[in-house]
Amino acid sequence: MKIILYSRKPGVEEPIFWNNIFPYGTIPIFQGKKRKMVIDLLACLELMGPATTTELAKFIITSHYSQGQIEEMRKDVIKQRTHHFWNHLLGFEKKKEGRKTVGKYRGLINEEYVKIVGSKKSGKNKDVQIFFPTLKGHLVSLGYNFTYKELIQFIQTASKNSLYFAYLNDLCKKISLKFVKELFLNPLKKMIEQNRIRFDDDFRLNFDMISNATALKIRQTIGKSWAEIHSYYNPKQKHLVTVDYDLLKEIDLMIKNTWFDLQADPKWVSQLVELYYPTEKQQMFYSQHCDFSDGNLIYKVMREIHSNYYHSYEETIPVKYKQKFPIPIRRNRHKEKPLKFPDKWKENVNEYEF
Repeated sequence: MKIILYSRKPGVEEPIFWNNIFPYGTIPIFQGKKRKMVIDLLACLELMGPATTTELAKFIITSHYSQGQIEEMRKDVIKQRTHHFWNHLLGFEKKKEGRKTVGKYRGLINEEYVKIVGSKKSGKNKDVQIFFPTLKGHLVSLGYNFTYKELIQFIQTASKNSLYFAYLNDLCKKISLKFVKELFLNPLKKMIEQNRIRFDDDFRLNFDMISNATALKIRQTIGKSWAEIHSYYNPKQKHLVTVDYDLLKEIDLMIKNTWFDLQADPKWVSQLVELYYPTEKQQMFYSQHCDFSDGNLIYKVMREIHSNYYHSYEETIPVKYKQKFPIPIRRNRHKEKPLKFPDKWKENVNEYEF
């Protein structure tokens, strides 16, 4: 869909800049004639991070048009875009059939795709609200056709209030974005495209499906590789070995950075928060703006990765990770005072056995 901007010269058209590949109707907020505004709005938030509607409007206009093109547009084009973004966030945007109003579009805040994370003073010294995507918004944003650089930025932004994306961000740094796409993003996108993961109900009901998407990919990769190895060493079969040893090594590295614990408790979650959010400011933002079930999602994801990895190699599944957690458990221990023997013991101390 294209929207024509008012300009001095006709024919200035604005396409959807960050198209979302999820089929029409899969994501409830991406429906209707004005869905283009919502698609670009959510993409801007994922790339910019916390921002006001004015900042989002300036970002999208200045990112895709030259100064000359902007001058050809109406002077209030940014103000107009800000107004549309605000209406979609708050659920004030009207649905029309011809000139008749037939309802309103779903608000991104009421539908839990975006939340208010603060406010700041504007140029007119007024308080303006700052918005940021929720975990639900991050999952929907997996369908964007981001470039390599934009995808990295999206994962980093989403990691600010999601342990799941913080885990993916950590794997991107220690392994590669290609690995994260192959084992996490692509299987999950495929399930959303097939409508197996839905957003018209409570999206938290999909956590098991999300965790199983990666687990299935691990089992398929390891199982296929071992089948290739066994057929290679079988003298009765002549088969070309196509084992991806690099991918197997990357999976091993992923396991070394996966912290599943069968006896996980709030302390386990707090350790993950300390691991992925090293500064007090980062921890504060996460604690205030994360989804209340975020710990449940990362637990299920790490559990399925952990169990399917050892199951694929036909090994006994340990109850917790084998490697040492990088952050030591902090205990408030009082130093014990050294034992003091009574004076009467000092003379005959050798006579006592301890």
